[in-house]
Amino acid sequence: MNLITRPNLDGITCTVFISTMEAIERVVFADPKDIEDGTIPVEYGDVVANLPYHRNASIWFDHHDKAESTYDAKVGVKGRRGRSPSAARLVYEYYDSPRLKKYEELLDENDRIDSAYLTLEDVLDPKDWVLLSYTVDPFMGLDAFHGYANSIIAAVKHGLTIDQIMDMAEVRGRVNRYYMDTDDFKLELQKVTRLDGNVLITDFRQVELMPIGNRFIAFAIFPQKNVQVRISHHVEKSKVSVRLGKSIFNRTCNIHLGRLAAQYGGGGLDGAAGCLLDPGEADARIAEIVGRLKEETS
Repeated sequence: MNLITRPNLDGITCTVFISTMEAIERVVFADPKDIEDGTIPVEYGDVVANLPYHRNASIWFDHHDKAESTYDAKVGVKGRRGRSPSAARLVYEYYDSPRLKKYEELLDENDRIDSAYLTLEDVLDPKDWVLLSYTVDPFMGLDAFHGYANSIIAAVKHGLTIDQIMDMAEVRGRVNRYYMDTDDFKLELQKVTRLDGNVLITDFRQVELMPIGNRFIAFAIFPQKNVQVRISHHVEKSKVSVRLGKSIFNRTCNIHLGRLAAQYGGGGLDGAAGCLLDPGEADARIAEIVGRLKEETS
């Protein structure tokens, strides 16, 4: 039995819980589009967590919009779906086992992080689980995720405290890289960001080597804005990547970002979404997206 989950702290936490309760042979980290496009194989009887439904899944956990409205009536699929601070919270509630009680601190912190209920200090001077979550955020730009994530999963299951985990050589290396780049990231972010009404438009297409930084810093620097359009080149510059994100400090953007991105061939959640655009038409489509975001605010 394989477990397929998302490459972030919620996926790691789901893996700790599920592998404690199920005989998991292999963990595969995937993005939602990998499941939707069929680029990640899901074998009959596998477990899928924090990702869209797959017909071969025997157990499925998800707390996103589609899980609640579309797939909950699937016959014979165990697990739990619905509104929750995190997918890991649904896993914890489903098994309701004393074997998972020792992970309650991780669960509480994961809920807060996955829901993006973070303080200004969490963004500008992160520590402990929050800082660890940035080192596993796939949008940070740090690579070689699988081996790193598996090391953290093993450490948690062996009972290491957050202080001990943060002292692991692999973690220290990523944390050092994070802090080494943070000031440069803030400066670069301000250079390539322009303001249009309530919208932050951050265009990294002319940046050759982007410093590492967490994706919430823009909202700390520009707290009056409520949504960001983040533009960059996709692999080999064959597409333009557009990522949309709502502010975690100014929660007044009313548009569902996933539905907006779906109109441009992408998708995502209410608070974060993305799409890929052809370079020749990208600027025109981005202008349309910005226009929609400026309309849908309170």
